Amino acid sequence: MEEERRETAENATVTGEPEKCNTVTFVGADGMEQSFPLDFLLERGAIVANKVNGEDILGVMGAVNQLWVPGLPAKYFVRDIREIRFTNEEVPPVIGPFVDDGHDYTNRPNVAAKAEYVGRVGEPMEFSGWAHDFDKRIIAVEFSLDNGGHWTRYDLGDTTPERWVSWTFAWTPDEPGAYQMKVRSVNEDGDASPVAAVHTFEVL
Repeated sequence: MEEERRETAENATVTGEPEKCNTVTFVGADGMEQSFPLDFLLERGAIVANKVNGEDILGVMGAVNQLWVPGLPAKYFVRDIREIRFTNEEVPPVIGPFVDDGHDYTNRPNVAAKAEYVGRVGEPMEFSGWAHDFDKRIIAVEFSLDNGGHWTRYDLGDTTPERWVSWTFAWTPDEPGAYQMKVRSVNEDGDASPVAAVHTFEVL
């Protein structure tokens, strides 16, 4: 097979001929390699993301890009991809079924949160983030300002397991001081994030 070699927009070197391959291997800047059957990636709708909602993922993930395969745990999501190899293997790699065994899915449903670090009394503050739970729908996001003593729940509309849920939450502080907002997501089974996302900020 004659090898092709080119650069992608994310500065990852691509080798091989995608139309003649059955295996795709991603290589990260740290040397991590992960191979998948091509059909598996196509069926799952895998992507290499460098932005979420138009924003670079560098500030959140600490990487310029990241592989994302719906339904798989994060240990397969190669970051800072520097090379993508398309090969035709005699025996393609096998990606087996996954179960919630406390290892592959250590924190599900996932959630992340961000906002400004300084707010002002009487002025709305906007918090935003994302939530995801692999093969289950996210149906609600909950917020707490008293270290988890009480949670305010906001139910979501139509969601699907295949897509991350992007959320925003506005809150207007009444008093100055140091605050901590905790956020957790809830999946279709009613399970909430075991580890809440935390954002600490000051109100002047």
